[in-house]
Parts: sequence; structure tokens; C-alpha cells
Amino acid sequence: MKQNKKFYVGAMTGTSHDAIDISFIDIEKNISLKYFYSKKMPTYIKAEIKRCIESQNVSLSELGKLNKAVGILFSRTIQEAIKKSKLKRQQIGCISISGQTIRHEIDKKNPFSMQIGDPNIISVETGLPVIHDFRNMHIALGGEGAPLVPEFHTKLFYKPNTPRIILNIGGIANYSYVKNKNVVWGSDVGPGNALMDFYCQKFLNKPFDTNGKIASKGKILENELKKLLNISFFKKSFPKSTGKELFNTKLFSTTLLKNSPENILATLAELTAVSISDAIKKNKHQFDDLIICGGGAKNKFLINRISNLVSKDVMLSENLGYDVQAIESMAFAWMGYKRLNNESLKVQLEKNKYNKGLLGSVTLSKP
Repeated sequence: MKQNKKFYVGAMTGTSHDAIDISFIDIEKNISLKYFYSKKMPTYIKAEIKRCIESQNVSLSELGKLNKAVGILFSRTIQEAIKKSKLKRQQIGCISISGQTIRHEIDKKNPFSMQIGDPNIISVETGLPVIHDFRNMHIALGGEGAPLVPEFHTKLFYKPNTPRIILNIGGIANYSYVKNKNVVWGSDVGPGNALMDFYCQKFLNKPFDTNGKIASKGKILENELKKLLNISFFKKSFPKSTGKELFNTKLFSTTLLKNSPENILATLAELTAVSISDAIKKNKHQFDDLIICGGGAKNKFLINRISNLVSKDVMLSENLGYDVQAIESMAFAWMGYKRLNNESLKVQLEKNKYNKGLLGSVTLSKP
């Protein structure tokens, strides 16, 4: 049954787990961003999420409690956002959440992706339908559970006769190739901000390298860069997905850590930039526009390195009217709309092969 509601809400934290981003979109004619709200993750919950991701020994009790805590945090933040947006709840069709990914294991006999943030709490406290668990249906349909956004990128950014790359740099970097309205292509390509942020947090007591200022003063450690580019993920065929299970401090060699912070961060930034440019070259994706979104879009040094390596100027999504942090939460809002209206989405299996299905589970607090 088609929904008559005008606005749809998407909420997500991403692999960086630094903030909850919430987008309110209007799908009456074209997709437009009505309101965007972002709130930093409380330090204590961020620390628990980080511990949960990095540890192999989290108890079921700890996991259950964190799942509830993140659900409560999502619920309260979403309600704050609704109030600040000045929209009435009866105008909202649903809330879609990605949840906080704590494990993404696709190279296993039984691949899975695990998110926390209890949707039942959000549905009960907001009184709205909540769409969630998109990734495991994506996997069940033959995909890798990530990235989920290529079809949305095509819907939002398609421009006739103008092939485009939409590059999202979060904790993990992924991009979509938007050439026409029918072909949907997307893949994870490398570490994004993950390794740079891990180093800053563990060794410099900083959340990240603001604007890439530290990295900009360093020199690339070519031998260390070569070692990092030699890991098996970069040799896998496309499309593929990854997470912090791979891209974490375990990749920091003793030799790397003997160097200055400037040289280490310059090398890690180069790893991100090279993995992006190499992926574009390997897939032979010719493009006119490269549009960047996600938290990494704020790292000026990284953006300049990407631009140099692809030999083209790049633009940020904000140049087209979309906050760089809003694109992914907008995508989940749109996917929620599609699920509520029982409209299938494409799941990429391999080059030019797709499956179709309904992504996301629906939780209703009332009939």
C-alpha cells in the first residue's frame, strides 16, 4: 500500500562511530533534503563501541546492554531531530536506521553483518515504523552487505551524458559509478579514515587529523605503503566489502610506528588515496565528475592527494547542495521509503549481474 506521508527519516553512525547523522528527505517529486541533524556520540558509548569492535571476547551480557544503550541513544537523538526540524510526526512515513556495525565478516562460510541499536525502542518511543537490518538481507540476496548506497547515488546524482563517481569516505571508503539510470555499480575500496583515525586516537590522543594538517607536513614512507597495499583485500575482485575487522591498528608494523606522526599520517593518507585511485583505474571507470561525501571530505590534504592521483579536479557534495555528512543517512531514508512501499532494490552480485529484493525489516509499535 502506497504511503501518503511526505517525509522519511534516515539515521546512521557509520564505521567511524563518531556521531549520529539524521536526514529528513522529501520524496514527493524528486529527492530533496528537508533537514539534517548531527550529534556527536557520547564519549563513554563511543569507547564501548570501539572496545566491542576491537575485542574478540565481548560477553553476551555486554553486547545486549550495549545494543539497548545504542538503541536508546538513537531514539533520543531522533526525537531531538524531529523537534528541531519542526515537522509533525504524522507527516513522517518511517524512520530507517543502519544501526552501528560492530562486525562485518563476509569472507566466511556463513557470511554476516552485525549491527546494534535496538529498533524496538525507537519504534515504541517515536510511535513510528522503523526499518532496519538492511545488510543481512543484502547478503541473503547474494550481495556483501555493503555498500548499500549505489542505487541511491544513481537516483540522486545521475546527470545525462555525464558519467560520475560518487566517493564516500567514512571509516571505510566506497564509491559508486553513475553512468546511466539502469546500471548500478558500487564497491568498498579501502580504509577511508579508519587507519588515520585509529593512529590519532591511540598515539596522539586526538580524534582525527584536522584538515590533514599533520599529514601535510610529512613524507610518504614508500616501503611501508607498499606493504600495506600488498594485503589480500586489495587483490580481491570487485565488488567487495570490508570493515574495521581488517583495517585497524594490527596493520601498524613496528617499523611504521618508529617514524614521526607526520610521516605516519602522510603514509596512511596516501594509502587511502592510492587505494581509491587504483580501484577507479582497475575498473576502467571513465568519468567527468568525481563527487566526494562523508567525513573524509573535510580532510583537505586527503582530497588534494586524491585529485592529484586521478588527475582531475574533484567536488564535494555540498557544492551540489548536500551536506557531505548527509548523503548516507539520506540513502537510508530513501531505502526505508522503498521498503515501506514494497519496492525492490538492486543487489549487485558481480559485474553486470544483479538480484532484486526488499531490503530491510519493518518494526511496528502499533497496528
